[in-house]
Amino acid sequence: MGELEEKETPPTETTTGQQEALEEPKETDKMLDKKEDSKEKTPSPQTSKPASPNAGKKSSPVAEKKSGETDAEKPGNGEEIIDIPAENGSKPTEGEEKKISKEEREVKPKKIPIGGLKLPGFFMKNKPKAEGDGAEGELLEKEKEEEKDKEANGDAATVSGKDEPKSRPGLGERLRSFFVRKPAAEKEKKQLVNGDADAKSEATAEAAPAEDAVDPPPKRGLLNAIKLPIANMIPKKKSNDDVELGLGKAGLASMETLDDSLKDQDTVDRAPVKTNGTDDIKSDLKDEKLAAEQKLAAEEEERERPISLLTRLRGYKCSVDDALIVFGILLFILLLAVIGYVLTHETLTSPPLREGRFILAVTGCGPVEGVKEDGAFAFRGIPYAKPPVDKLRWRPAELIDSIDGCWNDTLQTHNSSVVCTQRLGNGSSVGEEDCLYLDVVTPHVRYTNTLPVVVLIGAESLAGPSPGILRPSARYSRSHDVIFVRPNFRLGVFGFLALDALTKESRPLTSGNYALTDIIAVLKWIQLNIVNFGGDAKSVTLLGHRAGATLVTALVSSEKAKGLYTRAWASSGSAILPGKDLSESEKINHQLMDTLECADVECLRDASSERLWAATPDTWLHFPVDIPQAQEANAGGQRHEWLVLDGDVLYQHPSETWKHDQHTDKPLLVIGATAHEAHSEKLRELHANWTREEVRSYLANSQIGALGLTEEVIERYNASSYASLVSIITDIRTVCPLLTNARLQKSVPFYVVTQGEGADQLATVDADVQAILGRYEPHTVEQRRFVSAMQQLFYYYVSHGTVQSFEPRRRVINVGQDAQPQEDYEPCNYWISKDIVPRYARVD
Repeated sequence: MGELEEKETPPTETTTGQQEALEEPKETDKMLDKKEDSKEKTPSPQTSKPASPNAGKKSSPVAEKKSGETDAEKPGNGEEIIDIPAENGSKPTEGEEKKISKEEREVKPKKIPIGGLKLPGFFMKNKPKAEGDGAEGELLEKEKEEEKDKEANGDAATVSGKDEPKSRPGLGERLRSFFVRKPAAEKEKKQLVNGDADAKSEATAEAAPAEDAVDPPPKRGLLNAIKLPIANMIPKKKSNDDVELGLGKAGLASMETLDDSLKDQDTVDRAPVKTNGTDDIKSDLKDEKLAAEQKLAAEEEERERPISLLTRLRGYKCSVDDALIVFGILLFILLLAVIGYVLTHETLTSPPLREGRFILAVTGCGPVEGVKEDGAFAFRGIPYAKPPVDKLRWRPAELIDSIDGCWNDTLQTHNSSVVCTQRLGNGSSVGEEDCLYLDVVTPHVRYTNTLPVVVLIGAESLAGPSPGILRPSARYSRSHDVIFVRPNFRLGVFGFLALDALTKESRPLTSGNYALTDIIAVLKWIQLNIVNFGGDAKSVTLLGHRAGATLVTALVSSEKAKGLYTRAWASSGSAILPGKDLSESEKINHQLMDTLECADVECLRDASSERLWAATPDTWLHFPVDIPQAQEANAGGQRHEWLVLDGDVLYQHPSETWKHDQHTDKPLLVIGATAHEAHSEKLRELHANWTREEVRSYLANSQIGALGLTEEVIERYNASSYASLVSIITDIRTVCPLLTNARLQKSVPFYVVTQGEGADQLATVDADVQAILGRYEPHTVEQRRFVSAMQQLFYYYVSHGTVQSFEPRRRVINVGQDAQPQEDYEPCNYWISKDIVPRYARVD
């Protein structure tokens, strides 16, 4: 082995045992630090010993020789001694060098390659050397006691930093690594066996002593950073000599063995090596290395063995966060399954859409095609009865019962059909006689999960116009899961004319009430066909408004309609129901034949619809809706009524039927009205600002003034505005007469809408129906609550057959911003006591 210069220093207790071994320059220092000689010659600017600028050098002895510098003096035990210059910068003499003690020397630490034996007395990775451990072959001396304190404080900080708990990984990271094998442990164990050059360099940097923490280690050059990874990629031929010399993969060996393996081959040939019994240690270490390799191979084989999912799940420790993640995933999967089932189920039970918007349904007379609107499907203009023209004019409605009245191909019902001929408020007439069609609006076309059906019967009067505002809402059909059916029915003389000539030619002998037969035909059509549109024929609700409510109220008492509907809702109808028998009505209606100058039915059927409307007396078309006048007192027997007790559809007054009404939890009929139903623009414009004096003057000129009730009524209603005047008229004409009819039926709920809108805060005649169909436009919180309360009352009744706010003891429901039951409606008792109600009730 190479020649070493030895200083004749007096032996000490520390160096006696170490002088037996000869230390030579390490090959590792040659390989890794060859490119760093120039950097190592320059003292670090940050040194832990200000008085010793050369103390921080880490260059190997071989490098120092090549650079031409004076070799460090070394004792015979192989330690490398670095001279510490004097404070004045002069070089100590030979005599002074002999006085150097171990406190004045600094021992350069050896770099430990990966694979060094981790046994007591040897260097261990990332652990500071124990002071005075001679077995390691290196001593690290301390020069000042203050530095020892600093190092102790640094070690304590390091230990405290290691003891800090690691931050808990995130939920997503733990979920992703649930079935992923951690490669870090495998890599670390493979590095212990392979000891590749890059890992050696990293381990060498990490093995720097803690004493030099202040002096940062020199960074590895760019050439080494590139060279080592490339060298690792090129396979080398391994030999036993390489293993012995430490040129291959480093195994478990003592420091002496590793140092010997790193010597240059020429140096090994020149200088003899003192083994000091290391051959036995090598043999033992080889055995330990072989055992470690076998153990690692067994562990790797065990890891590569496939592990079942059940075993992994059993070994996995589930936390609360993991349970929440799993629960969220399961809930999401369940939601997707439900949505998929609903969509698939609806697709399987519903016919396909054509062009994304047209859908097909089947009726008893052939297929019909509807169109998608606002989330629902609309079928408009479906014929439900034979056209009432020619010989069928003034005949009861007849369902289409033969193929001659049906269609061959699919009937496109995309557009609205024409309305029945009728008289408008301005005196003009519109419509056609061939008008017996109906519209169906349904959210689904399917045969499962059928929905309740609501039949809309709307007309402002029995002469028209119709249907008024009572048109089906596609949006509310979808949102409330109901099917709307709106039929056309005959009006005026085409729907209610009762004449002796017509009675004689029909079987049974009757005439009049043709409009009621139209509605009954609609109910029969629903029983036969509504299931093809997704409707439930056993849940049919009649919704009548104004004159339509009058027809609904009359149908409830008809035996012809029994079993064709489930329940009925009448809003702002007339309390004057048919009371005249057929013969009396025929005499009054004979006036029409005289005007037309017709002597028989054939002449009537030949007359055009315009001629018939022109021959209709105005008293048949217009009825008093204002404050009662004195001339009405004796005109009760002479006033015209469209409905008649024909002996077929209606054979007795509805009040006689109500007497047999049995109280049940599910009422057959609900009656209601609004508090300002009598409002009209004509009345409102009589005065720009209605005051108490103007109201008093208006009442004094009516039947109220004739009876001497003006002041009493003004005080009771505090009549000082237009709203109070309209309330008086409405109570006389509509609200109190309807309440009188409701009192005759023990199980019939009665409601009054009092929530107002607009400048005068009026609850107009259409307020409740607009709220039910979603056309009421709320502007305040109170109005929004009113819409919600009204819809809840109606749609709950449609679905369940009961009215939520109804109580037998408190039968009147006051629907303001909320539905509040009350025992009675106090103003009505006053009018009934004065014989004003129901004498002056409105007639349709």
